[in-house]
Amino acid sequence: MKCLFVASSMNFGGAERVMSILANSWCDKGCEVKILLTGTSAQSKYTLSKQVELISCFSDAKKAIVPHLVIVKAVRSLCKLWKPDVVISFYNDIAALTAVAITGLRIPLIYSERNDPNRVNQRKVDKIYRKIVEHRADEFVFQTTGAQECYPKKVQKRSVVILNPLDVTGFPTHDFTVEKKEIVTVGRLEPQKNQKLLINAFSELARDFPDYTLIIYGEGSLRNELENYVISKGLQSKVVLPGAKNNIQEYIKDASLFVLSSDYEGIPNALIEAMAIGLPCVSTDCSPGGARELIADGKNGAIVECGNPQMLAKAMEFVLKDREKAQEMGINAKKICVRVDKDVVCDSWLNLIKDSRGKKNGV
Repeated sequence: MKCLFVASSMNFGGAERVMSILANSWCDKGCEVKILLTGTSAQSKYTLSKQVELISCFSDAKKAIVPHLVIVKAVRSLCKLWKPDVVISFYNDIAALTAVAITGLRIPLIYSERNDPNRVNQRKVDKIYRKIVEHRADEFVFQTTGAQECYPKKVQKRSVVILNPLDVTGFPTHDFTVEKKEIVTVGRLEPQKNQKLLINAFSELARDFPDYTLIIYGEGSLRNELENYVISKGLQSKVVLPGAKNNIQEYIKDASLFVLSSDYEGIPNALIEAMAIGLPCVSTDCSPGGARELIADGKNGAIVECGNPQMLAKAMEFVLKDREKAQEMGINAKKICVRVDKDVVCDSWLNLIKDSRGKKNGV
């Protein structure tokens, strides 16, 4: 089977990480996989199998007066030459351009929604792209039922909910006997992730937990703003922003607590990874329900209202004080590995692709 991803980049990000896992797994199962990149980077931040071919059309698009036409041409040319069995995109605009590019080629297009449809892609042009995708995509993959329900019934009827895959090969396991007095979070430094909320909550805890450090892993446009905010709170000796890291699991495995403070998410990969390690986790109830898909409040983690620093601080304090309950949460959190098992999830995708091919060809 030939599978083509069309993506803007393979930089650090949840969608990119999922693409890398799917691509590598499918190659292991004998599939051929190519990733056509339309953005500014032709490199992958994630390890890819040598069998996965990265192709970039950016050098041509950069020179073009209308780069979108270059992307459409690149996708169509590659599809006519290589004849993939399926084309997959995780991006609204790229999926729309891809739909136009493969018109008449009888190749199924699968679009995967990676975020909260009510919070992203809200410009007029984005809404046009979304209408094209709704009309032209053959199948849809959602990470949560909440995201699925944001779309029209006609889309829901040709959609499935599939959690993100996680490759836990070589994953560390949290050891409560050697944990450090660290509270950690992982995510792009962007408004969506709302790290200011976490900083505010931590500032309320700092007096009662003076030995703890908050470490915010990630990179993004808000770095300077967040650094200045930390200084304004007088927390520069207690809050660290070390940037994005490869093998992030090794950096967070010994923390006392993982916190997700996002306002909205697709389904939070960082939370999945922290749970898979066995860390006790606290998360905001980010729309459209990704955290609730993963956490049963009080059993394998804690869920709090979005945007409420007092509630977040209270939940963090509870976990830090009651280490017996924290250990119970961590042990239960690790059971998420069964639900996001790489082979199970990747096979679900392959079954969807086979069904989509059959429908497209009238089988």
